[in-house]
Amino acid sequence: MNPVNAQIDNKRKVVIGVDDVPENLTFLKMVLLVGGYTFIGCASGAECLTLVRRVMPKLILLDIQMPDMDGFEACRKLRTMPELNSVPIAFLTACKTPEDVRAGIAAGGNDFIVKPFTREHLLERVRHWTSRRVDTKSAASAWT
Repeated sequence: MNPVNAQIDNKRKVVIGVDDVPENLTFLKMVLLVGGYTFIGCASGAECLTLVRRVMPKLILLDIQMPDMDGFEACRKLRTMPELNSVPIAFLTACKTPEDVRAGIAAGGNDFIVKPFTREHLLERVRHWTSRRVDTKSAASAWT
């Protein structure tokens, strides 16, 4: 997906998805568009870091296992950007050990959506997070 050519409909809630597997981004786009969201996919954490300088999302869905920069590192870097302090970040991943969850909290993430997931579960979590802002100073308390 090419975020530069993505059309943004400001009447919709923008969700950025970061995954190095193109099929996963296609699936996310399909589900979220039907759910009434504007979706922009990125293939890497570095691409997301560039994109958020131009587009303010309501939510970032972040895979953990990616080459070059894993999702934890990308999340830590996103959390250094003051303009993103209130933007929720949900890890969308097959990683689900207690250590993964602790690392996600430490990185500044707000939720774990474990693959495989249903469309309904994904939309429920997206609705939950796009209807609120988070306080990253107390990120651990935001996990539900």
